[in-house]
Amino acid sequence: MPITRMRMRPWLEMQINSNQIPGLIWINKEEMIFQIPWKHAAKHGWDINKDACLFRSWAIHTGRYKVGEKEPDPKTWKANFRCAMNSLPDIEEVKDQSRNKGSSAVRVYRMLPPLTKNQRKERKSKSSRDAKSKAKKKSCGESSPDTFSDGLSRSTLPDDHSSYTTQGYMGQDLDVERALTPALGAVRVAADKRGWEGVPAQ
Repeated sequence: MPITRMRMRPWLEMQINSNQIPGLIWINKEEMIFQIPWKHAAKHGWDINKDACLFRSWAIHTGRYKVGEKEPDPKTWKANFRCAMNSLPDIEEVKDQSRNKGSSAVRVYRMLPPLTKNQRKERKSKSSRDAKSKAKKKSCGESSPDTFSDGLSRSTLPDDHSSYTTQGYMGQDLDVERALTPALGAVRVAADKRGWEGVPAQ
């Protein structure tokens, strides 16, 4: 009969309490704060059996790695472990206590009190609201090359842009002048008849 897979939090608690993984220890058991060794594989003295054994154990537990079937892949084990940790709602990293560099690099985490049923529902509805909001922002915020930032499509502009040229504007000026010419002519005729303040007619 296959062994049932445990959730990550109880599995982690079991690993910490077993004291079998070097560096995986409780810092403060009452506050449920613990550390995980997080040495970078490129560092001098890195050892797969010492520095990647927690990540390998999780990969074996989840069935992603079977000893002898695949080549060991500590980089993938660590990435999968990190993703699983980041997705847990009841474990958070204590970033100000973590040390990300050097041969004694560790990440410090805190196990939070389990969520109540109502909190789980609230978190679920909030995450679905956030997802909808992100999707809406994405659809509104993304613009194709044929769309302006204010949401207007280029297709709303006329294909013929000749009216934007100097020639087009000059043509408009001529139209205005032609419209005003009869009125100006009438004023000039009136001025000629009166001898407008002694200005001779032209």
